[in-house]
Amino acid sequence: MNISDAIETVRNYVLKRSRTVEKFDLRAGKWETVNSELIYSTRIFSSRISRGQEEWFIHTAETAPWNAVPLGSELIDADPTERGGLFDDAERLWNHFADNAIRGIATAKISKVLHAMRPTFFPVLDSRLIAEFRESAAQASDRLHGARPGRLAYWAAIRHDLLEKEAFLRMVRAELETVECERVNTWSRHVSDVRLHDVLMWSSPK
Repeated sequence: MNISDAIETVRNYVLKRSRTVEKFDLRAGKWETVNSELIYSTRIFSSRISRGQEEWFIHTAETAPWNAVPLGSELIDADPTERGGLFDDAERLWNHFADNAIRGIATAKISKVLHAMRPTFFPVLDSRLIAEFRESAAQASDRLHGARPGRLAYWAAIRHDLLEKEAFLRMVRAELETVECERVNTWSRHVSDVRLHDVLMWSSPK
């Protein structure tokens, strides 16, 4: 994808998915806790979290180790080869939800809730992004000798892609500032590189 395609992809996303932009993207990182409004924002983003699952998320979040991944922690700073570092801390926060998940709670729903709380770290691992990174995740797992299986391999793969595209994403942001659309400008100033990357991967033509 070149710069002009990336700009058009973001512009189309922001203008066509205005409710997701307003209720989910622009509020990510502003929540102090998981509550009904946060869960509602994920439903706009097609989380399909039921009322019972909403109650479970709210209750489970009350004892979650949020301090393990402070607000503003960057996925690119989480080296998957480092033991006891940010990557492990993020796994601990994730597992607080995943290890005790009730029926119907899986990767996509957890990732949307955690992205809303920690948008600079957790990518939204829905089925489309998983399909996009399946091969890269397998390669990341091989590089790590299987030490980061499953979902963790996807984090490692997306982190690797973010690092490779760091300059590209910076140029995309600079160009987005010149777009004559305040909604696009506002979105690009607020969202993390993780979310910008998500949108470019998810929304680009296949």
